Amino acid sequence: MTKNSFQTLFCLLLVSNVAFSQVDTSDFAIWSSVGIDYSPIKKLKIGVEESLRLKEDATVTDEYFTEISLQYEVFKNFEIGGGVRFIKENDNVGKKQGYESHFRFNFDASYKYDIERFTLSHRIRYQNKKELNLPVDEENVLKETIRFKTGIEYNIRKWPLDPSFSLELFSGIEEDVQLIRDLSLDKFRVTFGTDYKFRKIGKFGVFYRYEESIIKYFKNETLHVLGLKYTYSIN
Repeated sequence: MTKNSFQTLFCLLLVSNVAFSQVDTSDFAIWSSVGIDYSPIKKLKIGVEESLRLKEDATVTDEYFTEISLQYEVFKNFEIGGGVRFIKENDNVGKKQGYESHFRFNFDASYKYDIERFTLSHRIRYQNKKELNLPVDEENVLKETIRFKTGIEYNIRKWPLDPSFSLELFSGIEEDVQLIRDLSLDKFRVTFGTDYKFRKIGKFGVFYRYEESIIKYFKNETLHVLGLKYTYSIN
């Protein structure tokens, strides 16, 4: 290798290293929600939830939404369900900024079981999201995602704050030029949390979540989330 070739290769490696280091971003967010669960009949649960999410070190509104969900226990420990979400998303990047309206729906199948003092759960979800009220000249691209989630909770004797852990993978559904639909890993979440149930008041939960998005061209986005949740159940 000549001296000029070596210098060129060194410069390319240096530039690429700087470029890749610049595309990795990290943020801290706060996600909060208030919800009501109602069971009109045995095995059926209806839920309504209002949520607010903050981004940019929890100083800017990221989005807020209303979600309505249904869950039905087909047989012991196995449930199917679905939900719709009406979202107001704050786009504060680029020339066109402001709150965008989005609509999302999902279908779920979940299974959980106990092993001694452990409760294990598994869920698969199909999710479809699109933007509403787009101008006629803009194409509305649907964002389809398959989500795989597995979790574990431990029941500590004589202790109300049982710890839980979950891992969730997000796989986007994409079409290539031959219109072949394929799955690609887009994001994963790791969550640690616990909750406490007050009699006649409701259940309060708190969690920490680490999320990493894998975007094209080696761009990664990491998110640290502090979550707060309150749910009141009507049986």
